[in-house]
Amino acid sequence: MSLSSEERVVIAAAGDAPLQTARGQAVAIVLAKQGTDAETARALLAESYLATTQPSFHLIPRGDAMAPEAAFAAAYEVLAEETAQFMDVSRETIVRALAREPSALAPLRMIAGFTHNELAVAVRLVDPTPNVTGGRLKTFERKARPSTVTPARRTMIEAIAATIIALMERSILHVPDASAEVFHSKLDKRDTEDGWESVARDASEGVPYWALLYQRYVGGVWRQVQDAYSEAKGDALLERPLAALLDREGIPYHHSSTGASGATETAQRFGINPGPDFLLPDTSPTVVLESKIGEDGGTVRDKAARIRSLAQAANQRGLIPCAVIDGKGWRERPAALVDVVIATGGRTFTLNTLEQLLGVPEIAALRGTASSD
Repeated sequence: MSLSSEERVVIAAAGDAPLQTARGQAVAIVLAKQGTDAETARALLAESYLATTQPSFHLIPRGDAMAPEAAFAAAYEVLAEETAQFMDVSRETIVRALAREPSALAPLRMIAGFTHNELAVAVRLVDPTPNVTGGRLKTFERKARPSTVTPARRTMIEAIAATIIALMERSILHVPDASAEVFHSKLDKRDTEDGWESVARDASEGVPYWALLYQRYVGGVWRQVQDAYSEAKGDALLERPLAALLDREGIPYHHSSTGASGATETAQRFGINPGPDFLLPDTSPTVVLESKIGEDGGTVRDKAARIRSLAQAANQRGLIPCAVIDGKGWRERPAALVDVVIATGGRTFTLNTLEQLLGVPEIAALRGTASSD
């Protein structure tokens, strides 16, 4: 049966429909079509849901995990002071700076242009003895200086200092001769092209505006922050508003802890794999809910596969699967979005339609049932 104009209207309105019956009807229509009608119906369904999505690439995470500009400046001043404005840079002066102010590691990393994980790899090239990982470096940089410095901490500080010196002297991580025509080093930039001499020059004389713009051009302003806190971005953009909605409506829920370990813990506790971000209610759940931000097509493809897998596991348990998605990446993979919508029976929402989650009967039935404790 060909796609009628009435069916087109139902599908086109599904993405913003306040009632789950309308969303479910749209999915049923799509599933009933074949051939070119099925392709047309899927395209209409994708566009309907895509119309409510919005990009988040312009949003930069902030908070305790990211040093504010003033704190970064203060850490830089400690580093500059201990190294005599970079005129006296040595293992000893860097050790003094890091021992005095651990967050001085941030400007040191930015001089080299290294992430925590990259610096950890470099440390192991210089001295594989200390167990230095990206996670340990991140913790070191973000936490305040302890009252006492343990031998293990002192060893790590010295390993970091030795590595930074080795990087700036270019005694490690060389560009292979065979690749020199195509690649160059992260240190082949204005402030590090001549080692600490050029660092001291720019620290004292300043950097021309064009140099700042070029740095953005080749590295992307905020790139380090976006890469380092992509997970936090997803948590804040989708999970926080979702949790706030559930709290406001008095709906009891279990919220998985951040990261893979949180999902694993939830999977083990509730016997559903993969472990979803939310289960409603928190005891004897009837609804599972996964939230996914996607700003590029590749990421969206993987996240859609996870949601489909979760929906399948939920259906096998007699649970109701729901999803909250957003980001421009879904527009790059409309087929993946349609797969998510179908897998959830239309119960797919975005930030713009988050309130309509309350139109899912199984969720509406839980309103006001949360404990007052």
